[in-house]
Amino acid sequence: SPMNISITGATGFIGSYLLRTLAGAGHSVRALARPGREEAVERPQGTDVEVFTGDLTDPESLRGFLRDADYLLHLASAHDHFTEEEMQKVNVAGTEILIEEAQNTAAKDFQFIVVSSAVIGMPVYSYYRDSKRVQEKIIRGSGLKWASFRPTLVYGVGDMRHTAPLLRKCGARKGTYWVKHEGLSKLNPVHVDDLVDVIMRFFDYDRAKEVDCIYEIAGPTGIPFNEFVDLTIAATGGGVKRRNIRRKWIERAIFIKGLFMDVTRERRGAGYFSLHHEHDIRAAVVELGWQPRPFAEGIAEVAAGDWWRETSGTGEAARLGTGGV
Repeated sequence: SPMNISITGATGFIGSYLLRTLAGAGHSVRALARPGREEAVERPQGTDVEVFTGDLTDPESLRGFLRDADYLLHLASAHDHFTEEEMQKVNVAGTEILIEEAQNTAAKDFQFIVVSSAVIGMPVYSYYRDSKRVQEKIIRGSGLKWASFRPTLVYGVGDMRHTAPLLRKCGARKGTYWVKHEGLSKLNPVHVDDLVDVIMRFFDYDRAKEVDCIYEIAGPTGIPFNEFVDLTIAATGGGVKRRNIRRKWIERAIFIKGLFMDVTRERRGAGYFSLHHEHDIRAAVVELGWQPRPFAEGIAEVAAGDWWRETSGTGEAARLGTGGV
């Protein structure tokens, strides 16, 4: 039956997919937009989408955002290109504001659903990840019904920040894709449609509001980074050649560079690819009947169109495998 669902982060890559799917399924969707960003929220024709102007750092602006809401899908965050102070205000204090608003105005059986890739895997790498872990702990201790979806690397059509630059780099007619490690560490990417599918399945789960749920969301199996790159090159029809530089040489270069400047970011990037990033998706598979597609299938679908061949407005280059994620 139709539900009242509030969502933050609806103008982002994942959030826009969720909004379209929720609205298309007949639910009433209230999407938070920062002042001046209202037009960025999609409002598919014939659907019930309300744009609510507010800011996660301004409690007064959020009054009424969760009124009579059955669910909140919380995706908005300040990423690691923001200052630590900004991440604290948005990711931690902003979540506390939402919890207070839910306790005061949401529907009786309200559930807080957080979607964040920052809390999956090893607890390392950045203040951003730390702030998102604190965020989840605050939600878990709020007394509200809650659920957490922890997707790994999400890819799909329309992702101009990560997927498009990667496809352009792998789809070049010639050149070299330098991988600054041996390429043996495993990744477990998940298609954005599969992430949306598992969240939609959760709404039909008969025990969704009886127990607190945590779902790690990833592909069916981990693949070595070299295979990840090779499959992407094949999907794009690119002519680039993958070449690996042994990790020890990169670490020595970072050490020397560190004698003269801060190399924290480089060290974190090198450390990331010293670990396997495989995740346990059994809870979603067993409880929700979910089955993600393999990366080879998914990346071929995503690369089939020409959308990714256009440079993004920021001109941001692909960083995967070149020093950090």
